Amino acid sequence: LRWQPACFAVAARLRQRDSAMNRKLLISAISNLSTAYNLVIINVSHVTIAYQYCGGADACSAQVEAASTAVLVGAILGQLTFGYIGDCVGRSAALRLTMALSLFGATISAAAVPLGGDSSSVLTFLALSRFVLGVGVGGVYPLSATIATESSSNAERGRNASLVFSMQGVANLAAPLVSWALLAVFGVPATGSGGADPGLAWRLALALGALPGLLLVPCMGEGRGGQGGGARHTADERMSAPIAALRAEAGRPAGPSSTLLSTLRQRKYWSKLLGTAGGWFLFDITFYGNSLFQPTVLSSVFHVDQAAAGDAPPLQGDLAHNLCAQMAVVAAIGLPGYYVSVWLMDRVGRRRIQLQGFACMAAAFAALGLAYDSLESAGAGGRVAMLLLYGLTFFFSNFGPNSTTFILPSETFPPEVRTTLNGFSAAMGKLGATLGSSAFKPMKDGISAAWGPAAGLRWTMLACAAVSLAGFALTYGFVEDRRGIAMEGAATAREEDNNGGASAAPIEGGLGAAFLTVPANATAEARVRREAA
Repeated sequence: LRWQPACFAVAARLRQRDSAMNRKLLISAISNLSTAYNLVIINVSHVTIAYQYCGGADACSAQVEAASTAVLVGAILGQLTFGYIGDCVGRSAALRLTMALSLFGATISAAAVPLGGDSSSVLTFLALSRFVLGVGVGGVYPLSATIATESSSNAERGRNASLVFSMQGVANLAAPLVSWALLAVFGVPATGSGGADPGLAWRLALALGALPGLLLVPCMGEGRGGQGGGARHTADERMSAPIAALRAEAGRPAGPSSTLLSTLRQRKYWSKLLGTAGGWFLFDITFYGNSLFQPTVLSSVFHVDQAAAGDAPPLQGDLAHNLCAQMAVVAAIGLPGYYVSVWLMDRVGRRRIQLQGFACMAAAFAALGLAYDSLESAGAGGRVAMLLLYGLTFFFSNFGPNSTTFILPSETFPPEVRTTLNGFSAAMGKLGATLGSSAFKPMKDGISAAWGPAAGLRWTMLACAAVSLAGFALTYGFVEDRRGIAMEGAATAREEDNNGGASAAPIEGGLGAAFLTVPANATAEARVRREAA
């Protein structure tokens, strides 16, 4: 019976391991929910603010675009900065800091007021506060992806990371529904009312971006351990502690390790970085260009003229005139794509999913551009078809490069620079998003002014199709399928987890996998008893 205490210890460690991994995946998922909500909610809020403080969307279009783009610029800085910080101080500590910035940025955004006598300067205040918010939400990308992959076994790494990322789809649907509900309860601010109307609906919508982070505060405070300099990391912390700290903890020499510059000097990583960063860059040109300027695209799809000065903003009424309803329909069409990715990520593989996603996006964008005149002349049925085609671009984005570009960098590079290069890849994505969000609307407006409104949308969609084809070509040449393949550095992490007379055995299953340390003598006794039986 001497082996029974060892069995109880194994069971306790297994339960502890599952609890720790579940908590890490939950934190990563809610962090992504917060990030996506904060990025999307501005689509409705800036329309409401523009009508309230400027008298219409066209009266302060430059300030609206600045407020929309500021969060992307902040995100690029956050991804580059917190990717590096995550490799230096550990993933969990860096994630806590990014969430604190997100909480601050969302709260300050809700308190936006004009800066001086010009009422439109409220959007300048919003641009500054959302830049701070962007730094926080940008840092979430590399950290949450790396935590999700490092907390999972090889067999289920893609599924778990996809499940974490699918919270983006939930937020994309929640943002317009929340705005719609708040506008119904508190009313749409009168056009040109300025500070006379408190604008409770859009302020609460922006403030709710801080709620997920507040809910995570108790979870992120658990399992921090480290009581005193000699204490060992818990199994929970070991997944997110700096690599150098784990080596020192195990009493092992530092040994050869990768730094950012030494990694970039190795040719074997050049093509990998081109695949992860380049694919993300091309994809986000189309995805965020359409997402952040969805109101412009949908107004063209529904052939709704810009409201004249003094008219109410397009936030009420039927589907053709209600921006919140249109955004909700598009998000609902795209949402299943996230969960198809969850189902197939470890079956089909990242590379194949990214290839078919880019190909189907190109087909949908091309169909929307080439058939625009025919669909527009078909009346209500044609408009429904246009909306479905536009929604399909998001479905195949989500069941495609939107999910795979999130996962690939977190499992491709060595652990010492994993979040740094993940952050670099994500930053290239946000650079593409900035390009798309700042280029598509001027492109559409310029072409529309020269050749009519129909030509503006048509050529914008065809440009998206061309970018998607470029993404397909880059994926075909430079993206490798990491399905079921151990992450680089897994052997080192496994080796560092051994201590003295202990042996490490891989535990598969559940929401993650860790290496459970079992006393060597207990393992030997159990083996002898099995053989005797």
